[in-house]
Amino acid sequence: MARLKAMMRTTISRELVRCTVEVALVLALSGVATSAGALDAPTPPRRPAFQTIPLPEAKPAVGAKPQQVEPHPPEDCMANLGAAGVAFEPAEAPAGALDGCAIEAPVRLLSVTVGVRRVALNAKPLLGCAFALQFSDYVKNLLAPLGPGTMGASLVAIDTGPGYECRGRNHDNGAKLSAHAKGLALDVGAFVFSDGRKIAVDAQPDPQSTAYVKALRTAACGWFTTILGPGSDPYHASHLHFDVERHGSNGSYRICQ
Repeated sequence: MARLKAMMRTTISRELVRCTVEVALVLALSGVATSAGALDAPTPPRRPAFQTIPLPEAKPAVGAKPQQVEPHPPEDCMANLGAAGVAFEPAEAPAGALDGCAIEAPVRLLSVTVGVRRVALNAKPLLGCAFALQFSDYVKNLLAPLGPGTMGASLVAIDTGPGYECRGRNHDNGAKLSAHAKGLALDVGAFVFSDGRKIAVDAQPDPQSTAYVKALRTAACGWFTTILGPGSDPYHASHLHFDVERHGSNGSYRICQ
């Protein structure tokens, strides 16, 4: 009798484990499923740890261990860009008409090498070096790898805005200074692929390109603190806006829309 009870307990335990695994698998799959009729977007690569760009008066979250972030000399940042396969040009910080407009270690971002291919930044945007490094990592680890699996072609170029602009938010110079005025933001309008297709952020002609834009927009929150685009507000109806400015009292809040 004792042996029979032990066997029953073992069988029940195995069934509980099996059921638990099956439930976990169903929940995981349901979390990435897309609507019927649309092509499923592939699961994006693992997001890297967010690289915080030092800004003043940042406080750690309650209960969190304080993290000391030291600014890196411009030459160190540029060396890291070069080591990452990023083509760039050191640039001069332009004078701005508004107080507070400035870029730390300005560079013009030319291209990002991914494997044997080069992804060109057609507008050669002017960015702070630290942000250029962050955006390049996003290109290398998300935008480029996502292309073949979703689009069936390789990403070869990205259409962007100019990067740095000395202005207030939403082009209102009476508003708070934009992240663009510090070289900490970039607007992206379209993606160009090796088969000649150009996919605009505000108009995708097929399920594949829709899945591509949706996936890269969702995963971007692993690299940036602000993601705005079509549907967020009228100012971002035609492009995606990425920046790394801090939000909230402790700088950990993200706006991913």
